Amino acid sequence: MKNLERKKYKRLKINFLIIVVFISQILMVVGVSHSKSFLENKYPLAYILDAYLFISLIINPILISSLVKKVIEIEEKNKMWQMQIILGEKINSIMINKFKTLSFKLVLLQIIEAIVFIKLAMKSENFIINNEMILRFLIVNISALIINLFFLSFFMIIEIKTKKVYALSFIAIIGGLTGIITMLTSKTLSFLNPFALMSSLLSISYVKKENAFIEVLNPINLYALIISSILLILSIIYLKKMKSYNLSKD
Repeated sequence: MKNLERKKYKRLKINFLIIVVFISQILMVVGVSHSKSFLENKYPLAYILDAYLFISLIINPILISSLVKKVIEIEEKNKMWQMQIILGEKINSIMINKFKTLSFKLVLLQIIEAIVFIKLAMKSENFIINNEMILRFLIVNISALIINLFFLSFFMIIEIKTKKVYALSFIAIIGGLTGIITMLTSKTLSFLNPFALMSSLLSISYVKKENAFIEVLNPINLYALIISSILLILSIIYLKKMKSYNLSKD
């Protein structure tokens, strides 16, 4: 069955989709790194991270839901679910294997992106790396990864539960919009809305001083990491134990 799963992923060209996700995020961050505001910013690495977080807040739910839809969609064709059940496979095990495969790819993606962020930040004359910035950099990247993994498991649950073909895409789009609205309205609500958790990791605030705005580093935020870790653990537990599924779409 493991060989069958590998063949399915090869056919789906998941690696190509992951590359599309990478390019979608990095191209925008690279564009930001060429702006005048970046070159003049006192905290170039934090600025790059904020750009990445804002982009991820908008597009990651859609990109990750597309990956999930792609890997589950193949099981709905040619009665693949029924065949695997006959062969003794459990649906929960199949879903967990899919989660593990995609998780590994997302971890690699986050590592590569983190390296790119450092390379881009080093272009600035203000680039300084110290213990506080290293800690901030690690927490932001690990938190972003955990949030993405939560979305991955959450979207897999939705896709296997819903009967409607476009339900997952609709939820991802609406969720992304609520994340943007929450970010703009309430910092407290950003911790309650999973789609807005990325915004709670933003490192730089702008404070008005006399007739100008100055950059101020926000305190290092561990709440997003804790909340997203709890959500990820709960969603994985549910994924392992869920007993009802919809194996075909209307």
